[in-house]
Amino acid sequence: MILDTIDNTRLYIGLHAGFAKAFEILTDKTLAKKQDGKYSVDGDKIYYTIQRYTTKPLNEGNLEAHRKYIDIQFLLEGVEILGYAPLKGLTTAEVYNPQKDIAFFNTPKEITKVKLEPGLFCILFPDDAHLPCRQLAGPAEVRKVIIKIQIKE
Repeated sequence: MILDTIDNTRLYIGLHAGFAKAFEILTDKTLAKKQDGKYSVDGDKIYYTIQRYTTKPLNEGNLEAHRKYIDIQFLLEGVEILGYAPLKGLTTAEVYNPQKDIAFFNTPKEITKVKLEPGLFCILFPDDAHLPCRQLAGPAEVRKVIIKIQIKE
C-alpha cells in the first residue's frame, strides 16, 4: 500500500505502465465536475468509477482484496478511514470471485487505519487487503474516485 499527496504522483509513475494515465485522471481539474458512474480509459485495462456513499462503522464488514487489478483510491469530498492489513496470514471469509475480481477476508482485531481525505491518494496492490468506506468520527458523506489498473489478465 502507498499513501501520499496528489502533488507527489510523479514519484510513482515508474511503478506500473498504467500509473501515468491514472495520475493524469486524478489531477484533471474537471474530474470533480464529472457525474458519478463508470468511465473507460483503456477498455478493461484501465477504468475508473466515481461514487457517493455514507461511511460505515469500522467494526463492520470484511477486508477485501483483488487479484487482477490495482486500486488507486482518491476522495473528491468528505473523509473516511480505510482499514489495511497484509493479505498473508488472513483467513478467507468469502472465496475469490473472478467475475468481480474480489475476495473477502475476516478482519483481524488489529488493522492499520489510514485517514483518506481530498488531496491524498492510496494505491492498493493485490497483496493489500483493505476495508474502505469506514467512519472517522461518525457517518459522513463521501465522493470517491476508484481507478482500476489491470495487473493480470
